[in-house]
Amino acid sequence: MKEKKIGIIITTYSQKELLINFIESLIEKTNYQNYKIYFIDDSGKGKIGVKIKKKFPSIDVTINKKNLGCSKSYNLGMKKAIKEYPPDYLLLMNDDMKIVDKNWLQKMVSVAEGNFQVGILGCRIIYPDRSLQWVAKNGKINFFKQRGYFEKNEEIKKNQQVSNIIGCCFLIKKEVIKKIGFWDEKFSPAYGEETDYCFRAKKAGFNFMYVGETEIIHYGGASTNKLESEWIWFLKKRNAIRLEWKHYSLWKIIYYTIIHFCSIFDKKGVNIKKKLGLLLKAYQVNIKNREKFS
Repeated sequence: MKEKKIGIIITTYSQKELLINFIESLIEKTNYQNYKIYFIDDSGKGKIGVKIKKKFPSIDVTINKKNLGCSKSYNLGMKKAIKEYPPDYLLLMNDDMKIVDKNWLQKMVSVAEGNFQVGILGCRIIYPDRSLQWVAKNGKINFFKQRGYFEKNEEIKKNQQVSNIIGCCFLIKKEVIKKIGFWDEKFSPAYGEETDYCFRAKKAGFNFMYVGETEIIHYGGASTNKLESEWIWFLKKRNAIRLEWKHYSLWKIIYYTIIHFCSIFDKKGVNIKKKLGLLLKAYQVNIKNREKFS
């Protein structure tokens, strides 16, 4: 059977070495042939894009004149792939990953092709020491921020339907794009965009599959770790509020509003006074953009 066309979209803010290692592993350790890589240099400087174009001439490179963020950069790549390629699937991937299973893409596409209602797929994600980063058990996502957790339960290697997909490896059927469009750019530069997309896809009638029979290494947070903690705290709050206001019931919004204000008293990281100011700013931004919830 002829392989489906895959448009692989990779964007970076600050990576170079991990990015190059990832692309090398993607090319060398992927048996699947019918794909094209679209890379977006979102550093605002262009040096990484020039380096990638020189080292990997077959890759389509876009260099953003300024840092646009995750959602906007992925959207640029997806729109370009659809216009020029065009693919049957779009695969969004982080810049700090490593391919370890040569048949990973065949396995994911096979699961997608076997279920008409499945719109978005992900797979088992592990850290470089092969401990678990995120897996599915009983249809629920288990995410491990701390490295070193190993699970011998064979269920994590089973394909199963889940409630949403983590964005580091995000395979989308073209039918989903046609029905609900692209990522919400109000989540840029980062956090919450893939969860929002899953909510929208679910409302449109699509399901999600975790492909546990394959795995990919993800270094995790390699770019965001370089950003200021205050900025990260603000982004997470701003985007969490946007997500809640778009998709949750009134009572659930009230519940999470209480949680947000209680969180300012956590003594870790940013001080309490600064957190209060950042949280109020996060609400202010969302009030300003409330008419753009779509």
